[in-house]
Amino acid sequence: MTTDAQLGLYSKRTRRDRTRKEVGKSQRRTFLSLPLAGIFPEAPARLRKGDLTALGERTLALQEWDRRTGGVHTRHLVMAELRHAIDLTDTSTTPTVRAGLCSTIGNLGDLAGWTHFDAGSEAQARRVFDLALRAATEGGDPAMVCHVASGLARVELAAHHGPATLALLETAEDKVPTSALSMLAVLRAQAYALTGDERQVMKNISLAETIYSRVTHLQDDPPQFWYLTEHKLHGDIGDALFMLSQVTGKVPVELVARLRRAVDSQTSNRARAKAIAAGRLATVLYRQRARDEADHYADTALGLSRVVKSARLDSVLSDMNRSKAE
Repeated sequence: MTTDAQLGLYSKRTRRDRTRKEVGKSQRRTFLSLPLAGIFPEAPARLRKGDLTALGERTLALQEWDRRTGGVHTRHLVMAELRHAIDLTDTSTTPTVRAGLCSTIGNLGDLAGWTHFDAGSEAQARRVFDLALRAATEGGDPAMVCHVASGLARVELAAHHGPATLALLETAEDKVPTSALSMLAVLRAQAYALTGDERQVMKNISLAETIYSRVTHLQDDPPQFWYLTEHKLHGDIGDALFMLSQVTGKVPVELVARLRRAVDSQTSNRARAKAIAAGRLATVLYRQRARDEADHYADTALGLSRVVKSARLDSVLSDMNRSKAE
């Protein structure tokens, strides 16, 4: 062999070479002009109940994925499903299926709003929640209205809008299952925590637990409420007490035990909730100078943060790190 090329050796490409060989605009236009329309499925000629069932099943799967990995990873997937569902409103169907579609759009809109909020896009979250609330109302589904209104109420809580939260919760109490009534009570506890009203906080926490004790088979409730497990209740109660401590500067007697229970009872498919509860518990323990236990829960939160991408979790971890450094 007399040349490098004959040996199969070539010079390493330089940045200049790569620049010269970039795909030109005309080539990109050629690619984009390909008949891609046939790749994407068309909307059904007539919308049937089975189509809504399939959409509902995909929504449940996305809800699970959101709880495992956070809103940063899931919001674009949910928005794609929401756009598809909205496109279906132009499809011929019966009044009953039409109402079901509106309810399904409400459910998807709630999830889309929540994932945007969890990803740190509060303004977009509010716009999507507004769409979801109008769709659920048009569908004539009080349970779905409750589901969406409670989701938006959590956004108001994060913005420290106590009165707006309570007003939303008042619109959500009509014809809803027992599990939802328990959730509304603990959300009211969180709203009162923003004002430092300890009496109302503890009253509504007690009410939430009393109501939830009457829940027998959660799977008998509408699917949008299946996430309201006992673990979720512990987490929401822990949140209420943590919020109260932030306002009053005093640590409620039950706070550490509630947060510890929220962390230790959560399963792997609720990674975000477990991470947030662990981060808040570590924050409290650092402030109490219980560093060994605080380090344990901090490690739990940080470990889960490697797979959960959430602006809310990032905020909790920032508070935790500040408390550790104090």
